[in-house]
Amino acid sequence: MRKERVTENIYVFTSEAYAQANAGAIVTSEGTVVIDTLPFPRETREMLEFLRAESPRGIRYVINTHHHADHVYGNFLFEEADIIASERCRELLRKSGEKNLAEAKQQNPELLAEVKLRLPNITFPDKMTIHLGDKVMRLLPLPGHTLDGIGVYIEGDKILFAGDAVMPLPYIFWGDRTTLQDTLRAIKEMNLEHIVQGHGEVLLKGELDETLDAGIAYLDRIYEKVKAKLATRTSKERLLNEITIESCGFSPIALDGLVKQLHRSNLLRVYQTLTAKTR
Repeated sequence: MRKERVTENIYVFTSEAYAQANAGAIVTSEGTVVIDTLPFPRETREMLEFLRAESPRGIRYVINTHHHADHVYGNFLFEEADIIASERCRELLRKSGEKNLAEAKQQNPELLAEVKLRLPNITFPDKMTIHLGDKVMRLLPLPGHTLDGIGVYIEGDKILFAGDAVMPLPYIFWGDRTTLQDTLRAIKEMNLEHIVQGHGEVLLKGELDETLDAGIAYLDRIYEKVKAKLATRTSKERLLNEITIESCGFSPIALDGLVKQLHRSNLLRVYQTLTAKTR
């Protein structure tokens, strides 16, 4: 696990075991708020140890930005904290969380054996504000990567923990392309100092507009390219191989090369959407 201090009392923890997944913490005089957990218990425990030493008033809340395993599987380790998420996030975890965890344990028995699914016990339909110590944290919907995605905006610091709405490559396999574009445009209007992505580096003020614009353009590009290939009756397999990540304006090296796989899944999602419409 890698630790980075973004401001005096805001931290980001990055997994070195899985896809550079990020978790965050806001330490206040009245306790600490954690945003997401790391994918595997070993790294979440490292984060927890550090935060317990830093937080004389303890950890009050864990906020889950969405229901995906790499953001929620550490919930059970924060025994003293309430877990907060959108109503939709809780519902998705309630419906399929146990089944997904059982499958994940079969694939990674050593890393996940002890994980127990812990559902959020505080939920909200749309927006929520937390006042703790001198911090105001606004929880707001950021759908597109998934339908249940939220972000956490730290007022005053102008920092957004964006969950997977912002990643080194926009990712829509479980979500919706135009919804994510709208979300990225809305984030661009927020006049932020930093964005903590769901995975990868913390983004700084000077690179925010360019990064968000590149994401919006990429989502247009994959749509246009898949549509053009379908018009020439290109097979699915050829289409997935021929529309490279580089031809859509992104480098294949981010997240240790994982973005190539994400790109392929994005193409598949657009292909499925377009062929479903024509059927």
